[in-house]
Amino acid sequence: MERRTYLVTAGIGTSSLLAGCLSDGPSDDESDGDDEPDPDGGESEPESEPDHEQVIETYLEAAQAEDPDAMAAVVHSASPLQGLLTDPEWEFESSGSADLDALETEVVTADGSVADVRELEGAEFWFAESDLEAEIDDAEIVLVRAELDDAAVGDSAGVYALVTEGDEWKIFWIESEDDTPEDPEEAFEPEIIDTDDDVVERIEWGVDAVNAPEGSDSDTGYYARVHLTDEPGRKADLIRIESTIADSTFEFYGEDKTEPSTSWAGTWANVRLNADGDQIVVTAVRGDTETVVHREHYEPSD
Repeated sequence: MERRTYLVTAGIGTSSLLAGCLSDGPSDDESDGDDEPDPDGGESEPESEPDHEQVIETYLEAAQAEDPDAMAAVVHSASPLQGLLTDPEWEFESSGSADLDALETEVVTADGSVADVRELEGAEFWFAESDLEAEIDDAEIVLVRAELDDAAVGDSAGVYALVTEGDEWKIFWIESEDDTPEDPEEAFEPEIIDTDDDVVERIEWGVDAVNAPEGSDSDTGYYARVHLTDEPGRKADLIRIESTIADSTFEFYGEDKTEPSTSWAGTWANVRLNADGDQIVVTAVRGDTETVVHREHYEPSD
């Protein structure tokens, strides 16, 4: 086990940036694309309508296959997602699979601008020091809402900023659709504090996001770092850490997924918080039994 940063995708929306102690091994499978020859033997006619849905579907297929190289192939070279997917210090894991035949897309902004991109969730933070005008202002920009109504993942939607690079559409940024309750505290459940430190040692509130752009403070205070104990009081197949309002999830598996262990001891993970209130839930899973060992509320100070 070695400590490294991990990239996790959840549902159809934007990826979560987390950190922890995880085993090596992102998939190195490569996606194959077959170029169909023109039946008339000449050059293919350009499509009358750009196939935005195909770009998004390719990205999601690669995500489900845990193939960051294939994901990076459809991501714009100036996008921060590109750097994360190709950085050897990052690893990638999909949070699950879904039936992509249920994917539906709709163009919400046909003639987009840099200002439209900056208004997407999380963009202000990641592009704080980027000169987007110089990078993509001359390109075509379109915002596409993608929805995946699938029983495996529930109703999941996001907005994709697609930007042309050369003569191809590329993914530049992804915004998860905001389904945060108006009053997060209404969704809170009673706290359960791991007073014996069987699993959770402590939680740091208001930490910076991992690898945040230098000088940017727009998201400071909206992450929690959950430290797991060095001396576990229980074994588990996996430990799940989640923020239930911001819907950020991280899981630690044991060295052998079929055998309970304490190999997660002494590790930590960052989970994103909803700025208006959230709750951190830590669950120990052993076989078919899930036990909430810690539930703590995040209530921002006025």
